[in-house]
Amino acid sequence: MALSRLGNRTGAGDFTWPGFVDALASLLMVFVFVLMVFVLIQANLAYRLSGQDESLVILREELAMLGDLLSLEREAGAVLSADLARTQAQLEMAENQNSLLTAQLSSLTAQLTDEKTKTTALENTLATERLRLTTELTTLSAQTAEQARELEQMSKSLDQKTQSLKQAATNLLAEQKQSEQARLEIDRLTAAMQSLRSELARLRTLLSEKQEQSKKDKIAIANLGKELNAALANKVQELQRFRSEFFGRLRTILEGRSDVKVVGDRFVFQSEVLFAPGQASINPEGQAQLGQIADAIMQIIADIPSDIPWILQVEGHTDDIPVSGIYTDNWDLSTERALSVVRFMVDRGVPSERLAATGYGEFQPITSGKTDADRQKNRRIELKLTQTVRMQ
Repeated sequence: MALSRLGNRTGAGDFTWPGFVDALASLLMVFVFVLMVFVLIQANLAYRLSGQDESLVILREELAMLGDLLSLEREAGAVLSADLARTQAQLEMAENQNSLLTAQLSSLTAQLTDEKTKTTALENTLATERLRLTTELTTLSAQTAEQARELEQMSKSLDQKTQSLKQAATNLLAEQKQSEQARLEIDRLTAAMQSLRSELARLRTLLSEKQEQSKKDKIAIANLGKELNAALANKVQELQRFRSEFFGRLRTILEGRSDVKVVGDRFVFQSEVLFAPGQASINPEGQAQLGQIADAIMQIIADIPSDIPWILQVEGHTDDIPVSGIYTDNWDLSTERALSVVRFMVDRGVPSERLAATGYGEFQPITSGKTDADRQKNRRIELKLTQTVRMQ
């Protein structure tokens, strides 16, 4: 405008130069405006690019963390593989021991048919092997349950890691779809995850096989128990045969006596036959009767195999009338009477380990009546040929 006015003062018709200057000034202003807009756009782009770089750094850190977790899972898988190998070795050892036990059982069965004297060794061997196998099966079952729990926990952990990997992969693809390197990393992690799943499936298969083998071992132990029970039943039957022979001889010796009776599987002597009232010393008549019984026992001992755990049980019983004198109560009196019979038998040659004395006082009566006849029935000495229980 000033140039225009100056031009007006210099010349009325010359407007070329002022117009050129105005156009140039307008063009310069437009250029400055465009340059400012470009600078603002560049600054905005730089800010966005810096934000994306930070996101990429965070994603790389997450990938590194996932790689560390994957390494830890691989180490855990290696430890679990070692445990399974050790367990397989233990199972093979158990199978070998089962085979050895089967051979021993066959040998012992053959010996039972040939010699009755081998029965005790068979019972001890079977009991020992049965206890050992039961202990091993209990240990293996506990280890199997523990490994099953560990596998289940690992499966849950793998599922959680899988979900985490999937989420990380989704985030990575959303943030950087054009990153080929990130895609390859995801593929590698996915392949590693599939490998871990395959290993887990294999471990579960091995666990199922071990559980099936454990069931087979239990069946074998049950069969051994049946055979042991059969052997014990044979011994009981054999003892029953000698008991019948023993009772038969005693019946012959005591035939015609009304004061000696057979009640079930035992001989019952009325106390008056052996002892004076309130006393525990055997009278001469009772010694004569017990001497015949001791002789019969000595004769039959030679026929009973030494491996049959038999014993002659001597039981003392009294009535319910309180005692007086040197004995504390009826229990004391009944025990002393049973011990007197046992000591007499020992003096006549019966082995001490084949005798036992028990006193029941008035607490095991034959009849609950209160008459003199009822009390006389309750005052008695009982003899019973039975089998001892040996703790293995």
